[in-house]
Amino acid sequence: MKLQVAIADLPQCRKDLTIEIAADEVKAEFEKSYDALLRSAKIPGFRPGRVPREIIKQRFGKDIKEAVTQGLLPHALEHAITDHKLQIVSKPQIKDISVSEGEPLKFRATVEILPEFELKEYRGVKMTKRVERVTDEAVEGALEQLRQSFAVFVPIEDRPAQEGDFVSVNLAGKYVEPQEGENLKAEDVQIELGSKSSLPVFTENLRGVAAGDVREFRVKYPDDFTSQGLAGKTLDFTVTVVAVRRKEIPDLDDNFARDFSLGENLEETSKQIREALMAEAEGSASQKLRDKLLRRIMKDYDFDVPSTLVEQRTAERAQEMAYLLLQSGVQPQTIKDHLGAQMSETRAQAVFDVRSALVMARIVAAENIKLTENEVDDEIERMAMANGVPVEQLKARLTKDEALPTIENRLFYQKALEAVVAHAEITTEEITENQVAEPAQSEIGVESRLAGQS
Repeated sequence: MKLQVAIADLPQCRKDLTIEIAADEVKAEFEKSYDALLRSAKIPGFRPGRVPREIIKQRFGKDIKEAVTQGLLPHALEHAITDHKLQIVSKPQIKDISVSEGEPLKFRATVEILPEFELKEYRGVKMTKRVERVTDEAVEGALEQLRQSFAVFVPIEDRPAQEGDFVSVNLAGKYVEPQEGENLKAEDVQIELGSKSSLPVFTENLRGVAAGDVREFRVKYPDDFTSQGLAGKTLDFTVTVVAVRRKEIPDLDDNFARDFSLGENLEETSKQIREALMAEAEGSASQKLRDKLLRRIMKDYDFDVPSTLVEQRTAERAQEMAYLLLQSGVQPQTIKDHLGAQMSETRAQAVFDVRSALVMARIVAAENIKLTENEVDDEIERMAMANGVPVEQLKARLTKDEALPTIENRLFYQKALEAVVAHAEITTEEITENQVAEPAQSEIGVESRLAGQS
């Protein structure tokens, strides 16, 4: 196809293409459209195939121009994009179409493309990995948590509930201030009387109850209550007692270790716990190192990123946050208000996500990183186990939804970051729990579809 293409740069990774298709190609397309209409047009007074061309032009001029445009424009745009090696990331915006018989077909197209940037040095970065020391106190604390996890709850029938007991209740709450659309209902909620995790009003009203008792009382939740859906709210509760129980905890001794298949004795169990805590500390330190290393590398980049990709990532981040808040019991309107207030910060992080994904994609190419089919299958198996679904079912759904490239790109991203870590000069420092460690930038786990591009 004979084309003339002029390209002008626009802000935010956009280019304006002015494309002109040669007049002789336009003429040939007009002739093809005329011939098609001559064979098919049905006009009173004329036999099929015998309609004069001037009549065709008069009756179907607009349709012919549309047919010519549809026949030429997509191919011309594709040629222009391919010939100029433009990596577009959104649907082209077409405007200013000019088509006339005997003249070149002209139009403009605005496209959004991947940015051009130079891959800077990412090898040899000096970093310190800070690993928290596992103390005897930490092991003892873990043992106590393990002991608590094997506790049993024994029903109490010979006396009323007192502090330290666990009261299982069914709750029916009516919002008083502010008045919500739906009342609160919850079944088999376990409340430890006198516990720091329970509001004093529950202990005061449930002290002395027995199974079958009903209590009614008002609760005003503090503004900093852990559940954002209840924070600052006032509710009238009707509480039905299901059971009163006491907690029995096993003794921490060799029998405890053997009874629950934790080891031959308490010493062996303690050793296993220490090793698990050390592995956890190492994993946490490694994650913080990767996050910090990524931040360090990305300081060297400030190129524009396509707004389409930023908006997509912003929406993904907002959706992820909404899901987490909803799982925590936060009311939909509160979630909406929170996301609105955080939108600027969410978008800024989305820009970082997209930019870092583009840099990681370049590192994938520079390191000649490959991905095997087994690695993809292993990731799908991990996802299936995490979501409690059969592997083949998940794989079939991912294939149907064309979501496999997303998984592949996430793995490419991870392997690129691993390569950066492998090339870094890392020293290890042991820290205590009283020392301040760098906060983990957990939000850096980008799953951008760009990560597999070169």
